[in-house]
Amino acid sequence: MIERSNPEVGYMASDVFKAYAFTQAIKVGNTLYLSGTAPFRGDAKKLELVGEGDLRAQAEWTLEVIKRCLAAYGADFRHWVAQTVYTTDIAALARTVDLFARYFGEHTPTSTWVEVKGLFNPKQMIEISGIAVIE
Repeated sequence: MIERSNPEVGYMASDVFKAYAFTQAIKVGNTLYLSGTAPFRGDAKKLELVGEGDLRAQAEWTLEVIKRCLAAYGADFRHWVAQTVYTTDIAALARTVDLFARYFGEHTPTSTWVEVKGLFNPKQMIEISGIAVIE
């Protein structure tokens, strides 16, 4: 069975997902796929970038949103098994590893970090997608 949802976690309103034709979370069996999570909040009329010009703030908000999405499914970062982190500045992202360590604790996922030329918003510096396995 495939479950699609956009959990209300203080992230983006449901009209954003509808306007851009994507789903935040899809659960298939005990596997949860999270769409690219980015440093935004708000609705389609006023989508706010969190932490403009501050990669650390953007990364922290993005990890917090992922934490909340996992919690909406009764999971946490122990269940987060794989992620891909997209950034516009890999050197600056490397200076935020302490944030990732704080959120993950001893339960680190597989991870790929990729530097890209640009993301959805020209001032956006990070986006993270990933997979959780819920027991």
